[in-house]
Amino acid sequence: MPASVRLADLDLVVSYVTSIRPGTRPYRRALFQNARFAALPAPAPSRPLARVLVSDDDPDIRQIYALLLTSHGFEYLGAPAGDGPATLDLATRVRPHLVITDVHKPGFDGHRLRDMLRANPATAHIPVLTVSTMDPMSDPRLAATGPLDDHFLKPFTFEALLYRVVALLPLGAAAHDQLVARAQRFSCYEHFHPVTGLPCLHTLANALPALTAQPGWAATSVSIGGFAALVRRCGRPVAEGVLARLGALVRAVAGPEVFAAHPGFDPQVALVGPREAVAVASAALAAPFEGLQQWAVRCSPPLSPPRLRLFHVDDRAGLEIGLLDLRAALRGELRTG
Repeated sequence: MPASVRLADLDLVVSYVTSIRPGTRPYRRALFQNARFAALPAPAPSRPLARVLVSDDDPDIRQIYALLLTSHGFEYLGAPAGDGPATLDLATRVRPHLVITDVHKPGFDGHRLRDMLRANPATAHIPVLTVSTMDPMSDPRLAATGPLDDHFLKPFTFEALLYRVVALLPLGAAAHDQLVARAQRFSCYEHFHPVTGLPCLHTLANALPALTAQPGWAATSVSIGGFAALVRRCGRPVAEGVLARLGALVRAVAGPEVFAAHPGFDPQVALVGPREAVAVASAALAAPFEGLQQWAVRCSPPLSPPRLRLFHVDDRAGLEIGLLDLRAALRGELRTG
C-alpha cells in the first residue's frame, strides 16, 4: 500500500481473508449466492493478483466483496461508507487496478465518480465496473456521461463477477493460473458461462482426467484477441454479442466427440477430445469466424476486428492431466519428465 495512505482512510483493507459480520441480513447475503467461502481455510499468502477498490454504501455488501475478492487472491480496498469524494481521493492515492462502484452513494453518484476519474490523467486509465440493481442502458443519466467501461446487475454469482473483473484487468498467464487454482478450491455455482453457455472451468477440470486418459487425445484453445479493448471501447452489449457468437460457433463445430469448455475466466475456449475430431473442429471454425469478424466491424468500426487465436496441444503433454497442465500446454509450455 502506498505510504501516503493511512489505514484510517480505508473502510477495510484485506489481503486474503475476512468474514461476514454477525447479524448480516439474509437478503443481503443472497445478493452474492456463493458467499459461503468464509468457512474455508485461508490460502497461503502470496502477492495479490490485483488491487481492487470497492465503493458501495452498504457495509454488508462491502464485507461480501471483501470476502469473495480476497479468497481469490485480490487485494481489497473499501472506501469508507461508499462515499463518492472519499473514493475519488483514495483512487488518486492508491492507484487501484480496478474500481467497482454502485450508482447511488453519498457525496456524488457512481456515474459522476467515473467521470471524475476519467478527467484526472492520474486515474483516467483505471477501469470502472458499475454495479446496480437497474440496467444502466435504461438509465437516462448515462446519455450525458458517456459509455461505461462495464456494468453489472445485482444479484449475481461470484463466478459471473469474476468474468467481468478479468475482462477489465491485465492479468498475465501466471496470475490467471493462480486465479484458476484458487477457484478450483471452491464449489461452483455457475456451471455454464453466462454468455457462451459453455461449461465452466470446474466442469472442464472434472472431465479432463478421462478426456486425456488415453494416447491420441488433443486440444485446441480458441480465444478472441482484443476482447478487453472491445469491452471498454464499445460496451458490454457489443462484446457479449461477439462472445455469444463465438460460443455458438464452437458448439456448432464441436460434435459429440469433442468437449468444449472455458479453462479460465477469460474469453478462451478449449476443445478437448480425440486428435482427429479436434483437428476437424478447429479447421471448421475458420470460415464462420470471418462472418463474426465482419459483424463485429459493423458494430464497432473504430476498433480492429477481433482476431481468432488458435493454440494446439496433444498427448505429449501427458495423460490424465489437470487443468493447470492443460493451460500451460496450450501456451506451449509442455511439461516433460
